[in-house]
Amino acid sequence: MRIALAMSSFFPAVGGAQVTANNLARFLVSEGHEVVMLVSPKSWRALKPDRSKFPYEISPMFPLPQRGIPRFGELYLKLQDVYLSYLQRKYRFNLWQSFGAYPTGVSIAHFTAKRGIPHVVRTVGYDVQKMESIDYGYRLNPKINSIIERWMKKASVAVALTESVVPDLREIGVEDDHIEVVQCGVDTNKFMQTQAEVATTRSKYGIPHDKFVFLTVGRNHPKKGFSDLVKAADLLRVKRGAHDFHNVFVGKDMEPLSDLAFELGIRDQVTFIDELGKSELDDAYEVPSSDLIALYKAADTCVFPSLIEAHSHINIEAMAAGLPVISTDAPGVKYTVVDGEDGLLAQPNDPESLSVTMNRVMDDSELREHLKNQGMKSAENKYDWSVVGAKYLDIYERLTGR
Repeated sequence: MRIALAMSSFFPAVGGAQVTANNLARFLVSEGHEVVMLVSPKSWRALKPDRSKFPYEISPMFPLPQRGIPRFGELYLKLQDVYLSYLQRKYRFNLWQSFGAYPTGVSIAHFTAKRGIPHVVRTVGYDVQKMESIDYGYRLNPKINSIIERWMKKASVAVALTESVVPDLREIGVEDDHIEVVQCGVDTNKFMQTQAEVATTRSKYGIPHDKFVFLTVGRNHPKKGFSDLVKAADLLRVKRGAHDFHNVFVGKDMEPLSDLAFELGIRDQVTFIDELGKSELDDAYEVPSSDLIALYKAADTCVFPSLIEAHSHINIEAMAAGLPVISTDAPGVKYTVVDGEDGLLAQPNDPESLSVTMNRVMDDSELREHLKNQGMKSAENKYDWSVVGAKYLDIYERLTGR
């Protein structure tokens, strides 16, 4: 098959959608399919030194959809259709897949619906989910919400990453027989091939060798609940009456958390590391990077205290790395962990609940071993790309008859 994968933001930015699009494309190519990744002109230009290193072609999309669609509406979409028609003639795609209901899903739906070309929309979270308390989600904007409601129902299939997203899709008019649940994927082979060098990795980042290390990964955003984790670390210090643990945060925009840790008097118990999206040890943007995997394997437990997600890459990457996982009973996140089996769930937005769960994991080595072993099994049996990629191929084959 010839498959178009389209998204408004691609590498060098690193997030769940970018990681999935790249790894899905690599899987499809390995299965003998032709893939073209269609990305924003900004991403396309930024990747110029690396584009030839990817195992698939990367081409630019029509520019500025986030501004053009709400401002110019049908006029913008018709102009964009001209460009998409050119791409369709050039590549003869059997199927288009967009990442995000807005703006890319709207753009591709407008083009494919009237031409009878199969179109799969893979949701990303903020495109269909919403949480007013943290001002999260495109759909909080009434104009954008109406645009999403108009065009999402025209997609051949809408992919929800967990059951949490299914009600959101129904709310915007997608019928149940057009909804498929396909989880995020992880390359378990790469995790297994990366050796754990705990002492070396901890020394590299200035992480104490003699402390129990809690690792957290992701860009700091209110929905991630990272401030709850800093507060939980303060509570845990009081509970234990000792400084026998250390927290490591990996990602962008961590300055507010550093300030909070300083205010609480625990700044020396926290290490902040910038995003590890690309490594010299890897080919072009093999994400997660070998540097990040090494950091996973140098930690003792992964904590992801999110308030809302479509899914959680962090949880399944930690499982693949052999780390016990602590997460929250929050939308999206809770579907990536079976509480008590391959991870533990604390209450969201609750530092006390989080600190109690962290304390429990520190004190129970048998529990840690159980969570580690079950988590690795879940990563291999539920989240490996051989499993996830096959689900996408099944959808493609049903839609195209190939």
